[in-house]
Amino acid sequence: MKVNENVKVKKIAIFGGSFDPPHFGHVDIVKNLERVFDNVIVVPSFISPFKSGADDAAERYKLCKKVFSSGKTVVSKREISRGGISYSVDTAEYFFKKYRKDNVKLYFVIGSEELTRLDEWHDIDKLSKLVTFFVVKRPGFDVNDGKVKSLKKKGIKLAYAKFGGVNISSTAIKIDLAFGKENKMMPDAVYSAAVNKGLFNPYAKYVQALHNHGLKARRIEHSYGVAQCGAELAKRYGANVNDTVIACILHDIAKEEDVKDYKQVDLSGFPAPTVHAPIGAYIAKQEFGVSKDIEHAIRTHTTASDDMSDIGEMVYLADKLEVGRKYDQVYELRKIASEDKDAAMFATIKAIADWEETKEDTETCSFTNAAIEKYWAKVERNAHFPAVSKQTLPANSRTKTAALSEVKSKAVRLVPMTEKSVTKVNEHKELMPTPKQETKIVFRSNASAKDIAKSVASELSLHKAHDISIIDLEGKTIIADYFVLCSATSSTAVKALYGYVEDRMTKEFGLDPTRRDVDREWVALDYGSVIIHIFTDKTREFYNIERLWSDGHNVEKYGD
Repeated sequence: MKVNENVKVKKIAIFGGSFDPPHFGHVDIVKNLERVFDNVIVVPSFISPFKSGADDAAERYKLCKKVFSSGKTVVSKREISRGGISYSVDTAEYFFKKYRKDNVKLYFVIGSEELTRLDEWHDIDKLSKLVTFFVVKRPGFDVNDGKVKSLKKKGIKLAYAKFGGVNISSTAIKIDLAFGKENKMMPDAVYSAAVNKGLFNPYAKYVQALHNHGLKARRIEHSYGVAQCGAELAKRYGANVNDTVIACILHDIAKEEDVKDYKQVDLSGFPAPTVHAPIGAYIAKQEFGVSKDIEHAIRTHTTASDDMSDIGEMVYLADKLEVGRKYDQVYELRKIASEDKDAAMFATIKAIADWEETKEDTETCSFTNAAIEKYWAKVERNAHFPAVSKQTLPANSRTKTAALSEVKSKAVRLVPMTEKSVTKVNEHKELMPTPKQETKIVFRSNASAKDIAKSVASELSLHKAHDISIIDLEGKTIIADYFVLCSATSSTAVKALYGYVEDRMTKEFGLDPTRRDVDREWVALDYGSVIIHIFTDKTREFYNIERLWSDGHNVEKYGD
């Protein structure tokens, strides 16, 4: 499309996706796109090349119309009406021809995770002549400079959003629906449709099976945590997300079964505490006809093995690292898992095996020993083993170093660590080669995360911040232990407040933020176990972080 530079160019953003379901992350992106572009076109797909199933296409379109339509945004039925596989080049060409006579420049919105495979998109050479790609930073997916240079050499035009994506995934929503969790990620209209029409809930039958097999509430909650953790790991390492989630949900399905009822299952080589794994694999196959990969992942989730598929690795790690786990090493192991899969497999299997050896009457497991040997061999060949802190933290303190998740468009990636976890992991010197760099975090006191959060709230109150909230996140997420949120009357006040906070943290605790994200109307400061958000009133109302993180009793209003 030839643009006449003498006439004002109209910029249009095309935002396509499966929208299964449309959620607050999508709403956040659309609202931000409306600030940047003259118009936004939301295009729900019929069938994405990367997903399957189109029976809910009409419902997804209706919900997108309800959620996104505005004076600047329209929802197009183009791909749903067209049917078949939805390729971006076909959609771009349609809108290119539609606006051929207008002075329009088309932008195609993508997440930063797509940059790694953008040059593999269908007919990318043609597509890149039609549009400029507008890249929105997604939590956990940094922009690789080398990849960007490669794309530009191929003539692919890139522009970058000054806002980021919200850390919400459709898979996480589907897991929540299956486990009957409270809705915090979808507009009410979408949630109502999901519940009343049975939409976006492919995992419900697997969760029901857990109840049918007598799993206790605590075990079902663990399975929920494993499913959420497994989905994140699968996305990070390119495993099949759907199969990983199914295996994670079903991994403990045989926990309450009587071994005597499953004489047909081969339990040879499995120590007594682990026999629920092969029995669970048998049940999953018999009741659901799961694939061999899912079956094997369930079978080896307790012992590991030297023939695990990528799905099996995801399930093993998720079972040991999900947010409900509280053993000492878990914090450091999560950090490793956020950076290197093979290293995480070795370190986790080794840590669990060492712990098992401390128990009386422990049976040696050849599967585990073989897995340790396999993954250690992989670690030895890996020259870029992730850095692991050797800094011993003071008692009663917790911190987090760079790793896994982000909060809204203020990216703060964190994984927790304790004094014991760092010490015990480093006792196994054979576990890790000398790292290239160390994370050094020094405290001047033994203050807890809660002490730090309250000190921050006090400082904010002293300087006239209002609506100050402390959100307790312990046991709910690995992102942080506490959020401190406040509002300010102007962008000038936001800037002043974050200066006061930084000064107090340095003087009182000897802390500098590991990361700060600053713009005129929102500042986020990462102090490890505590993350501080300072907003203008209108920005806080728009993003409404409390909506995502409160559960009805974990928010303390400072000063109330």
